[in-house]
Amino acid sequence: MQKFDSVLITGGAGYIGSVLTPKLINLGYKVRILDSLIYGDSGISKFVNEGSVELISEDIRKKEVLEKAVKGIDCIIHLAAIVGEPLCKKIPLAAKQINEEATSNLIQIAKKSVKRFVYASTCSNYGSSENIVNEESPVSSLSLYSETKVNSESKILSIRNENMESCILRFATAFGISPRMRFDLLLQEFIRDAWVNKKISIFGPNYWRPLVHVSDIANACSLILESKNEQVSHQIYNVGDDTQNFTKLQLAEMIKKYLPETEIEIIESKIDPRNYKVSFEKIKTKLDYKISTTVDDEIKEIVKRIKINDLDPRQSEFSNMSKMTEKVKTF
Repeated sequence: MQKFDSVLITGGAGYIGSVLTPKLINLGYKVRILDSLIYGDSGISKFVNEGSVELISEDIRKKEVLEKAVKGIDCIIHLAAIVGEPLCKKIPLAAKQINEEATSNLIQIAKKSVKRFVYASTCSNYGSSENIVNEESPVSSLSLYSETKVNSESKILSIRNENMESCILRFATAFGISPRMRFDLLLQEFIRDAWVNKKISIFGPNYWRPLVHVSDIANACSLILESKNEQVSHQIYNVGDDTQNFTKLQLAEMIKKYLPETEIEIIESKIDPRNYKVSFEKIKTKLDYKISTTVDDEIKEIVKRIKINDLDPRQSEFSNMSKMTEKVKTF
């Protein structure tokens, strides 16, 4: 039986949000989205138009907007953020305002009335480690993006409120087809380069990354909404699967299977500071979480869609960088 009625998804029109939104609608939730629509509304416009989603198209940095968005809401899934180190470096002040300050404001407002708060974080918080890391491992911010996530995690976990259960989800590197498509994520970037340039250039070829399909991220979010209090409250879960840890070179070689003309170039002069192989045993054991799509499955699907002209990886709309730098202003 569904425990809650209403969900606020911040960033609900984005890459993950536009996959999560229809899932929660189908599960019977009343869905409200708070999104500034910097990337447009193509992923959610159908649901807004048919009245199955309430959209608040405003900036998350405005406190009065947060008060309005949270009113009457049972649960919050907080996805809204400036995502990734390149973009955070490009607009660092706005990244701090959106990723940290707005999150702090949201959690303070939410704790007055919201029953469950789910925070979207990242496995990149683990930084660099020679060992397999889990939720008990120390975090190490090697980028502004990770710094904002680690700081926000600390603020959320510091709030002890018996009325609101908070849960942190550290997503593996996202991949896969979404209504709000991106080709500036690691796997899609490699596929784009293989298709457009016939070459994938890699630095840190033997450094590890865990990956998880965007639909499986959405599944994890919905699973948290439907789990028991003691499984959720003040818990951190890595979201992914142990079988989906790959080195960057392994990813390139998998893509080359489907695009055999691809040259793989190793760049020795550039260093990648991040290297983390992640355990997903906790979410599997405690919540019975299972993924539905592997990296190999999706490489095959994306390449197929590109070949039939259903996807064009060259379009600038598929990059967060091009959209964000044009539209985000500092307050």
